[in-house]
Amino acid sequence: MTPNIGERRKHPRALIEWPVTIKTKRTVMEGVTLNISAGGATIRCEKPQKSDEVLEMTIRIPEAGSSLVVGAEVVWSSADISDDELKTPSMGVRFTHIADHHRWFISSAVMMSIKQERSVPPLNK
Repeated sequence: MTPNIGERRKHPRALIEWPVTIKTKRTVMEGVTLNISAGGATIRCEKPQKSDEVLEMTIRIPEAGSSLVVGAEVVWSSADISDDELKTPSMGVRFTHIADHHRWFISSAVMMSIKQERSVPPLNK
């Protein structure tokens, strides 16, 4: 039996949308995080890079009025999939170079988001 991908993750992940600027050796593009953890993120962008691509990302945190600059590597990408029905061009990245205080900031934001999700009462049907 194949393990659930969530079981392999080291860090909790939350649905947080922060704007990002992605720099590769060849291009600069804009995107947004779909979810994020202290170890990586899923990024929606117009032209996802292929697996193993090395990136520099600037993650803008509107609530804090600041930005985080991190090094990352693409670990999966919709660019690697030849499925015409794929709706969201995206890629998963693992942070490879990140300052400890930036990792702490992301981890804190994730935990706060998870806590807020759990405190929302379910909708009555």
